[in-house]
Amino acid sequence: MTHRWTSIVLGLLLVIVCTSGAILVYQPELVRAANSELFATTDTGHEVGFTEAIAAVHAADPDFDAAYISSKGGVYFLTGDDAGAGTWFVDAGTGKVNGHGDIDGGFWGFMVNLHDCGLTCEGYPGYVAWLAQPSVIAEWGWFTADMTWGAVILGAMGLLLVFLAISGIVIWYPGLRKWRNGFRVRIGKGRFARDTDLHDVIGIVAAIPLLIWGLTGMNFEIPGVGKVWYSATGGVAPADDAYDMPTSEATGPLISLDTALAAAQAHYPGSHATWVGMPSDGAEYYSIDVLAGDTDLWAANPTYHGNRELGIDGHDPTIIKEFSGAPRSLSNRIADQWAQPMLHYGHAVNGWWRALWFGFGLTPLLLLLTGLSTWQIRNRTNRRRRLAARARRSAGTDRPETPGAGSAAEPVGV
Repeated sequence: MTHRWTSIVLGLLLVIVCTSGAILVYQPELVRAANSELFATTDTGHEVGFTEAIAAVHAADPDFDAAYISSKGGVYFLTGDDAGAGTWFVDAGTGKVNGHGDIDGGFWGFMVNLHDCGLTCEGYPGYVAWLAQPSVIAEWGWFTADMTWGAVILGAMGLLLVFLAISGIVIWYPGLRKWRNGFRVRIGKGRFARDTDLHDVIGIVAAIPLLIWGLTGMNFEIPGVGKVWYSATGGVAPADDAYDMPTSEATGPLISLDTALAAAQAHYPGSHATWVGMPSDGAEYYSIDVLAGDTDLWAANPTYHGNRELGIDGHDPTIIKEFSGAPRSLSNRIADQWAQPMLHYGHAVNGWWRALWFGFGLTPLLLLLTGLSTWQIRNRTNRRRRLAARARRSAGTDRPETPGAGSAAEPVGV
């Protein structure tokens, strides 16, 4: 009963979140296909560097200041601090500007804002201001001080998904002797039997992926979930300031981007830089991501890849902090490296394999439809039974009394 009513009350919201996630599975391919001219690259045997890409954009737009630069698939992507200002695209083979566009706008921007941000990403389509406000539980122990209402909704949907997956397994389990019956679909036995079986089979087949998505989704929004994971599995929780770097006592002008890149690549010999966050007021350091051996878990992402992140002091390149280094344990590898690109998004695999993510992402919608179908049939059947019982009672009440046969309200034999 709890499983059914929880599904009905919150199911529509959960379906919206999960279905938008299923649609986003193929965002990388569709974005590239729709913006092929911006992603064009020329194989010249040599790629220009980050500095040359910045200079090319400055030539096209002297007022543009790059806050983030990414290199992927022979193209540089340069964005500013303003989320709605779009991105400049530079052909890494020639150093020529491909153009300017907003690949985070329109339909895809709305999908990202809905699924990843709970409509709290300002500058993206669909932004809702009140959802971006700190919630009443923001100060509680398991949550961050600035946890928004949008994050609360997404975290609650993750929790709901975990509950439904576990309760669904418990409800489905037919016992050891009859476990095969749990995978049959009765065709030709009527809509109720068919949809009941479909609901059970879809639910049990998708239970593990849905459980994983629920847990990883909760981990993105609720820091306490990660802390429980690390504590239970022997991992080490990242420090609260893991991705911040204090301002050093060094003075003088900022070091060049090339100097910072050289320091990052020297820290990880054989690596190559893939992403740069430029220094800003109050954060005078470079954030530099590199791909250092290991598997590229962001291979399918349209604009990003990397597996190590460093902070390079803006005045002294010998001062380096590892924001995200080699995982210290299997627990950290799963939570820090695999959870987002591989387990949740599927960006670690190609489009053929991601068909599994797409299909399982649609299962909450299928479960809602089959659940509503069986619920409707059951309600209709119960209503007919109630009407039939009422008709029988009415017929008994209206029946004329026969001498010696007892009263109308008390049939013979009672």
